[in-house]
Amino acid sequence: MAVVVRMDRQGRVLIPASIRKKLSSNLFLLKVVEGELRLKPIKTVKLTELFDSIEVDVEDFTDTHELRRALTREG
Repeated sequence: MAVVVRMDRQGRVLIPASIRKKLSSNLFLLKVVEGELRLKPIKTVKLTELFDSIEVDVEDFTDTHELRRALTREG
């Protein structure tokens, strides 16, 4: 799908609702590639989805120095 849009004086471009609904994101990566603007939707991740995704042996997770050392050892 291609549509023509206009940039306003503040540099804003309106993305039509029909396209926004298909993307289901409000956060984008904007790149200039060979003279073209490319918008890539970024999926937001809830921090709770990351629980138990990395295993480390740490007694006290509030000690950031110990946590960093453990992650360095494990990684």
